Amino acid sequence: MNKARIAVLATLTLSVLNLCFMILSVLTKTRVFPDYPPMVITLFTVFLITLVVLSIWQLFAGLDGQAMRGKILQLLAVEYFVVYVADLANIFPRSVAPMEQTLFIMEMLGAVLAVLLFISASVYIKSEPIKS
Repeated sequence: MNKARIAVLATLTLSVLNLCFMILSVLTKTRVFPDYPPMVITLFTVFLITLVVLSIWQLFAGLDGQAMRGKILQLLAVEYFVVYVADLANIFPRSVAPMEQTLFIMEMLGAVLAVLLFISASVYIKSEPIKS
């Protein structure tokens, strides 16, 4: 197993764990979003859960040298990054309650992991022979 593959699997695993903990923990339950209809928040939550499920699928599907797999990993990395940066920049979702310091740190960690995932997926794409 080459280093790029290990880096991809490690950063993706940490990204999944980080996001799962945020979704399932009480850290996000203290935030209130009165400006959004419940359907918007529900759809956003479904998006986050789908992101986790796709990431887990990528972990279990393995990395077998397919260029498309690397592109999917890059797309997941961009989605993770956009979600975290949008919340950190108070773009979406905007909460009445301020973000707790622990959640802020976890989102910063998530953004860093997203960048590392994108980089490692890019290196992986270049390092693995493409199988048909």
